[in-house]
Formats: sequence, structure tokens, C-alpha cells
Amino acid sequence: MKHSLSSNQYYVTLLILFFLGIMALSVFVNDIDLLSSVSVPVGFSATVLTFSAGPKGFVISLIVMLAISWKLIPTRSERVKKIVHLGLILVLGFGCKSALKQLTEIPRPYTEVLTQNLLIPQPSHFYNLSSLQKNEVIAEMGGIVSGWRTSQWQGERDYSFPSGHTIFAAVCLAFFGNIFLRNGRYLLTLAISAWAMGVAYSRLWFGMHRPIDLLGSVVFVLLIYLFADKLERLSDKILSWCLKAKLG
Repeated sequence: MKHSLSSNQYYVTLLILFFLGIMALSVFVNDIDLLSSVSVPVGFSATVLTFSAGPKGFVISLIVMLAISWKLIPTRSERVKKIVHLGLILVLGFGCKSALKQLTEIPRPYTEVLTQNLLIPQPSHFYNLSSLQKNEVIAEMGGIVSGWRTSQWQGERDYSFPSGHTIFAAVCLAFFGNIFLRNGRYLLTLAISAWAMGVAYSRLWFGMHRPIDLLGSVVFVLLIYLFADKLERLSDKILSWCLKAKLG
């Protein structure tokens, strides 16, 4: 474990700073009013940020980040290894995320708004509704809550903990931030850090998550990266197996 910590100090440092950033963010924005009016620039910016780490936009974000970092990885074989390693971490992260949501069954914050407006008796009741009923309940908030927010609520009606968007942002921050730092690209490191914080904030702003969801997600990714050496060896074995299968 000591060797893992020293050899992956950039991973660990970036994730710890992300964790501390979210803690500070939660102190300053712990009173987000989900019923407040929303300007177009604010709503659009939050939507773009959350889209960039969501089920439909994360591929675009990955392509952009890979394109930026491509020439910073010296050889073709090293690039392939990095991509396989990244893919393994993402599969592990998203797979465990889905399992944890079902295990914890914590309602999303916006269900509290639905409860306060007497549309459901309590937040947990939302998850007993059919898909159509969930849509109808959220639609009834249309005259009270900004469409920027309700459109997100319609698209994500599963449980709250952990945050898949934050897991993706944390993985990208650790993976690509490590490449940028090792190559002295500090502005790129700052840019990806700002993007990750923006994604985290957007999840709070939309009422999709609580700070503990985001913090737990970062801790989860940190635990994965503490074993990054073993994951790299596993990804090397997977790559070797694929090459042998192709040649065979």
C-alpha cells in the first residue's frame, strides 16, 4: 500500500483536493433554493456541465480529453495501455455505482420538494410509483420549478447515492490530471479541475444530489486509485490476452 501511495501521488493528491473542494463548495452553497427562478445563462451552463459527465455526454468528454492528452503519451503501445486502463476503471466505477444505488436506496433531494408540495407523502414513496406516475408528479411542478431543473428530474429518477456524474469527473480528473501534471501542463490540470468542480456543483444545483453523495463518490474513486498499480497489471493482462486472441 505504501508503494501504491508513493507511485500514484498525483492521483491521490488530485482526488484529495477535489474532495476538499467539494467540502468547501457544500459550505457555501448548502442552501440552494430549488424553487428559485433561473436565468438562461445559468440554466444552460449547469445543463452543459451535467451533460458532459452524464450518460449521453461522457463519451464526447472522453474523446475531447483523449485528443488533448494524446500527444503527451509518448508511444502508441502506451496509449493503448492507458485507454484499456481507463476503460477498466470506468467499468468498475459505473458497475459499483449501480450496485451501491440499489443497496443504499437514498431518495434524491428533489423528492423532498415533491413531498413539501404534497405531491407524494414522503420522498421514498416516489420510488414506488410507475415510470408514468413519476413523470406526471414531476410535471406537476412545472409551474413552480424551473424547466431547467425538472427536465433533469425527468431524466434521472433512480436513487441518489453515489453520484455517477461525480465518479466520472473524479476518474477523469485523476487519470488525465496525472498525465497533465507529469508533462508540466499546469493550465490543463487547472482546467480539468475546474470542470470537475463545475460538474459537482451542477449536481447540487439541480437537486440531484447532496454533498455527501459527491464526497462519497470521490472517496470511492480514491479507493480504486489506491490500487491503481494492480489495475494497471490487470489491464496489461487483458490487453495481452486480446492480442494473443487476435493473432491466434
